[in-house]
Formats: sequence, structure tokens, C-alpha cells
Amino acid sequence: MEESFWKQTYEKILIGMGLFGITLNFLFLNQILPFLGALLLFTGFRKLRLENRWLKAGYAGAALKVVITIVNIVIGSVLEREKIYVSYVWKVIVFCGGILPVFLMVCLFLGMREELEKRKAEIKNEVVLHIIIWYVVVTVLAVREYEGWILGLAIVAAYIGILVELKNIAEKLEQAEYVLEEHPVRISDGRYAAGAAILTAAGLLIGYTCFGSYHMAWTTAKETQDSASEEIKAHLLSLGFPEEILHDLKEEDILACKNARQILLNQSDDLLRDGDERLQLDGVAVELEQEGQWKVIHHFLWNGNSGFRGTEAVQINPAYQELNGGWTAQGELTGQVLYDKDGTSYTAEYASLQNEAYDTNQNFPFYGSQQYASIFAEFSMPHRGENCRGYVAYEIKAKESDWWIDSWLNYTHQKTIWQYPVISAAQNRKQGGWLNERVFSTVQDALQVLPEGERENSVGLGM
Repeated sequence: MEESFWKQTYEKILIGMGLFGITLNFLFLNQILPFLGALLLFTGFRKLRLENRWLKAGYAGAALKVVITIVNIVIGSVLEREKIYVSYVWKVIVFCGGILPVFLMVCLFLGMREELEKRKAEIKNEVVLHIIIWYVVVTVLAVREYEGWILGLAIVAAYIGILVELKNIAEKLEQAEYVLEEHPVRISDGRYAAGAAILTAAGLLIGYTCFGSYHMAWTTAKETQDSASEEIKAHLLSLGFPEEILHDLKEEDILACKNARQILLNQSDDLLRDGDERLQLDGVAVELEQEGQWKVIHHFLWNGNSGFRGTEAVQINPAYQELNGGWTAQGELTGQVLYDKDGTSYTAEYASLQNEAYDTNQNFPFYGSQQYASIFAEFSMPHRGENCRGYVAYEIKAKESDWWIDSWLNYTHQKTIWQYPVISAAQNRKQGGWLNERVFSTVQDALQVLPEGERENSVGLGM
């Protein structure tokens, strides 16, 4: 026996509601299932929009749910989406997206009740109370950030129970000889679904290409003309400071090295990608005019094409971070990024340069997430730039004598555009580097020198 048009329609709506109640965080199902659910709700309520006011309101709500679902998916391709999340507009979108499933269930119930009343059939209103109670409980648990399994399963079971109640009412309406007429439409459901898919794909493409990396404020690099800076440069070169690194320093860092006492350094040349592209990492320690006070400089240089250019991150575990160590932090973090094009050098500040504490969010059965603190410099390189390079510098002061300067660096490079949701190289490091090899590559290096003048060249270690 062929199913009635009404049964096909309400089953489509209930399946759509069911897909919204499922959260599977693998194979992108947490985006795919809500998208399919939104399309089923829209195409289902579309067939009911001429029946009564409640079902017409459900049609409008379903259309809004499709839009919000597409926006949610596209936002995942935007790197700095946290700035969007804190906006008032986004909070309104989140609220609407959260309440719409409940609104649609209520509209479906009230619409079916109105049709039953036209046919003199009785209907109980308990399902509305069940929907309201369910929504209140879910809201309270969300506010309290509940993560347990017991109540979670109970919530899912209650949601399924509500859908079953709605199905029973739909069957009762069919038994009351309700006939849903199929009205001619200009645009088929398939074309609507294809249009939504194309719109989503276009949004993702724009997000990846236009908002998948940092927007750097590049300006033409200017050579220092100050005579005092030139004298300091000459003095640093006489102590053995690498000339190619010296030319990349800001004037404030050069002036801080006035009357420097000694230079200690290490250099390495590491393969970061599976090709001929080499990343040169250098560490320089400059003892400043005041005895026991040092400026530590970590410099990087791409000798060749770095491949895909998305986000980069320099993570430094500074010398002063060692527990019960012999160093204390002094002053502010400094640094910049540079590149060459057509014989001209360009420079920019880091998108972010700060010393921050972070949680790896690695929750394993036998131990919880780990707390760390590091210096992070985040940036993106231009697509057609050459000799991409930069540095990060910080100052330390000795608490005790005869302590090694032990400063570690992790350089993380994004290898491909293909990741969802988009995260930066720095975020990957903060999450424990679980996307390494597939999306990101990391090289480790260390500056390990003795202040007395012993030079210990360290070798960069690939991760």
C-alpha cells in the first residue's frame, strides 16, 4: 500500500528533528547531520505552509534554521572566529539556533492540533509541557557545562520520546481522514537542497581563501640611519654577531645592545617539509652592558619556498621558565617578521606575540589535561614573498652565576589548507600537536650556552 503524502511529509520532518538531536564528532558528522536535518525540516514544512498559521510559522522557522546551519558550517573555515563569537550578533544567532528546534516541535504540534480540532477530534496537550521541560533541563545543563553520560542519555531518551509522541499525533490526524494536498511549486526540493549545498561550498571556499590566515600589516622595511645604531651594529659584528640576523633587528633591539659584553650563538639548518625547503634556525645570546643581563634572540629563515602558506607559529620555552633556575625575566617581548620581493624588504608585527598559559585539553583515562606556559609568536607569510624570516627576543637577568642559558624553540608550519574546523599552527601546538604530519610540521631547536663564553652548538630536532 502506497504511503500517503501526509505520512511522507511528517516522517521527513521527524527525521529532520532526529538528526538535530544527534551529535557525532567524527567524519564531520556534527556538521553533515544538522545540515541534512535542516534541509529535511525545510522541505517538510514547505509542503505544510498553506495548511494553517502554525505550520506556516514552522516553515519560516525551518528556513531560518537552514540559514543558521549554513552560517555555522562556514564559520568553521574562518581562522579568527573567536572575534565573531564574542559579538552581540553572534549571540543572537546562537540563541535563535538553540531555540528553533523547540519552536519547530511546538509549531508542528499546534498545527496538527488545529487540524484535529477542525475534524472534532480530541487531543491532549501534555506533549507541549514535555517539550518545555526538556528544553529547560537542556538549558540548565548547558549553562552548568554538564559532561556526564547518565543525564546525557536521559536527555536523548526524552527527546526520542517527544518525537514518538509527535508521530502518534500525526498518525491520529491521518486516521481522522486528514488529506494533505500536494501543491505545484516553481522550485523543486532537490534544487533547494542543491542550492544550499552550493551556497555552503562557496562560503567555505571564501572562508578558507580569504579568512584562513592572519592579515598582516606589511610595510616597507627601513634601514636605520642613526649614527648611534650604526656604531652599535659595528660593535656587535666585531663580537661575532651574525650579520644577516643583525639586519633584521628592530632599532629598539639594536639600541638595547649598546656596549654589549659578549655574544654566544648556535645555528642549525632543518628540513621542515619533505622536499628541498630548508628552515634555518639561529639562537643568539647577547650579554648587555649590565653584567649578568642578557638578550636572547631566536631567528628563523626560510631558504627557499616553504610550500603552502597558511599560519606559522614560533613557540619558545624561555630560559627563565626553568623551575628553581638561575634566571628571571626582564622587559617586554620584541620581534618582527620580514620577507623580500623584487629586491625590496617588507616587515610586519606578529599577529600575536605574548607569553601565555594554556591547557593541552588532552583528557586521557589515566591523567587529565596538562598546564603549560610558553612564548607564542603567530603570523602568516605572504604567498609570493621570498626569504621569509623573523625573530623573537626577550631579556633575562642572572639570579646566580654559572647557569646555562637554556632556551627551546618549536617552529610549526601549516602544510595544507585541508582542515576543518580551521585552527592555527599555535592552536595546534597548544592542543598537543595532534594534527602534526597531516596538516602541520614542527621542528625543535635549542639555544644552550654557558655565559662564561663556552659555546655549545645544539642541533635542531625534527618532530
